[in-house]
Amino acid sequence: MIRCISRGHHYRKCQVAWGMDLVLLRLSALGDILRVMPAWANLHEAFPKSRYRAVVENRHAFLLEPLPWLEPVVLQRKHLSNPLSALGELKRVARLVRDGETSLDFHGILKAALIPKFAGIPERWGDGVTKEFAGTLQTHPMTFRHQTRYSQALRLAEAFGLSRGVPGLGRFHPVLKDVPLPDSGTIWSERTKPRVVLVPGASRRGAIKRWPLRHWITLARWLKDRCDLRWSLGPEEEELRSWLPETTGVAALPRLEFWQLASALRQADRLVAPDTGLLHLAVVLGVPVLGLYGSSDPVVAGLPESAGRILRTGISCAPCRERACQRRQCMEELPPDLVAAAVL
Repeated sequence: MIRCISRGHHYRKCQVAWGMDLVLLRLSALGDILRVMPAWANLHEAFPKSRYRAVVENRHAFLLEPLPWLEPVVLQRKHLSNPLSALGELKRVARLVRDGETSLDFHGILKAALIPKFAGIPERWGDGVTKEFAGTLQTHPMTFRHQTRYSQALRLAEAFGLSRGVPGLGRFHPVLKDVPLPDSGTIWSERTKPRVVLVPGASRRGAIKRWPLRHWITLARWLKDRCDLRWSLGPEEEELRSWLPETTGVAALPRLEFWQLASALRQADRLVAPDTGLLHLAVVLGVPVLGLYGSSDPVVAGLPESAGRILRTGISCAPCRERACQRRQCMEELPPDLVAAAVL
C-alpha cells in the first residue's frame, strides 16, 4: 500500500509501507559526492522505511556524517588504486552488500559497476554515464544525456521512484541547509553588509581551475567596503595566510574542521569560487554561489537552477579539461570588474 502526502512546492511524497535495501554507489570525489546528495535525500524522503548503504572511498566517508540514515560502506583507496589488490577490494566490499535488493550507480565506472555485480544484487540501475563498459553490468542502464551532475543524479532518482509509482524525485533542494552541524564559533561581525566568502584555491590536481591570485586581490579591494568579506584558505593555501589577509585588509576564516567550515559557510550570503569542492558544498548548504569557470564544462560541472550563476570568458578552447595547459587564458581573461558586478 502507498500513502501519498502533499509536499507543497517540492514533490508529492508517497510513503511505501515496506522498506527496501538500497545500495548507492559514488566512490569519489568530494565534489561529486556532494552533488549526488540531493538525489539520495529525495530517495530517503520518498522511501523512509528503506535501508540505505552508500559505497564511498575511505577518504570521503566523513561526508556522510550529517545524514545519519546513510550507512557508509567504505572502500580502501590504497587497495583500490593498486592493480594487484583492486579486484580483491571490490569483492570484499561486494560481500558487505550482497543482501542488497537494488543498487543505484551514481558513478558509472567499471569499479563501481563491478561491486553490485559481484554481490549478486538482482536490480542494478545506472545513471546513463558509463565508462569502461560499466553499463553492460547494469540491468537498468539509463540513456546518456549531456547535463549537470546534479541533474544526472536526480534523473536516476526520478526514474527509480517512477518505477515504484512515486513521482517527483528529480527536483533539487539544498539537502544540508537545515541539518545540524558543529559550531564554528564567532566568525562574522554584526550583520551590516552582505557576507561574502572568497575561495581562491583549488586542489593541486585541479590547479588549472584557479583564478589568478592578482585578480582575487583586486576583487577583494573593490568589494571590501561594500561587503563583509572572508577568505577561505585550505591546506593548499596555507602559505597565503601569512600575507594575503594583511595585504588585502580581508580576514581569513580560521582553520576549521570540514563540518565546522560548512557551518561558517552556511552563515554567508554568497560564495565566490572556481569549480571546486567548496563551491558544491555551498550549493548543498543553500548558499548562493558565483562560479568562476575556465576549463570546466559549464554544463556537466554546472549548477542547479536558482543555486547561483557561472561566469566564464567563453573563449574557443574552453572547456577543455586539459590539466597541463600553461596559458590558462580562460581564467586570465575573466576580469575582476565583471566578477565584482556579479557579486553586487
